[in-house]
Amino acid sequence: MIIVGNGRVGGSLKRKANRLGVPATLVSRNSGWESIDIEEGGPIMVCTNADDLAGVLEATPGQRRGDLVFVQNGMLDTFLDAEGCGGNTRGLLYFAAPARGIEPQPGGVSIFSGPHALAMVEFFQALELEARSVPPLDFANEMASKLIWNCVFGLLSDTLNLPVGEICRLHRSTVETVTDELVSVCNAGIQTTLRTNETVEGLVAYSMSIPNYQGALKQWRWRNGWFAESARRLGIETPTHDKFLVGRRPDGR
Repeated sequence: MIIVGNGRVGGSLKRKANRLGVPATLVSRNSGWESIDIEEGGPIMVCTNADDLAGVLEATPGQRRGDLVFVQNGMLDTFLDAEGCGGNTRGLLYFAAPARGIEPQPGGVSIFSGPHALAMVEFFQALELEARSVPPLDFANEMASKLIWNCVFGLLSDTLNLPVGEICRLHRSTVETVTDELVSVCNAGIQTTLRTNETVEGLVAYSMSIPNYQGALKQWRWRNGWFAESARRLGIETPTHDKFLVGRRPDGR
């Protein structure tokens, strides 16, 4: 396995692979890129921040771009489609890497979809981390649900200055309204098949499992910004989302 990115996620996976004797090559910002030229055909797991993806694509030889596996949180679909990587393998990671120098801690079943999904599952299982391969639509729905949770509770925590548990208790109707707006944008924008009621129940249940967590409005391009731009482009009204964004957008609106 080739791992691009020596941060908390990439470094923790490489560390555990070393301990368990699982072959893994680490590519950092300034070293290791020659391994991508030499090794052919296998997955290349990209563990950088989303804002660094353009640089990774530029540094990757054209014949290896199809082997890149993207595991970043956020709405990558529009970006990857524009870069010709819309059919690449994608992953959602459910393990904890709380700090550099610590091995990944199991935290759920990571999922993968795409050409290298089975190879990724085998790698994770070799690292004693749960993982499974899922069809593209199942992946898209789970990715979108996770994204909507980040966007709804990040925005409401930011504006109301409350942890997620209190938001669910005191502002459930607002959670439902914003979730419904964002579900509509996802379903129209990337053809997910989310249902608002089911999505709300899942988001609230997860929030109540971590009631003291307080989110924040961040990663604009990959989170709320994607929804704002896609709603405008698709002609979908999102008045409650827009209201809470007033004065908090990077453009000052």
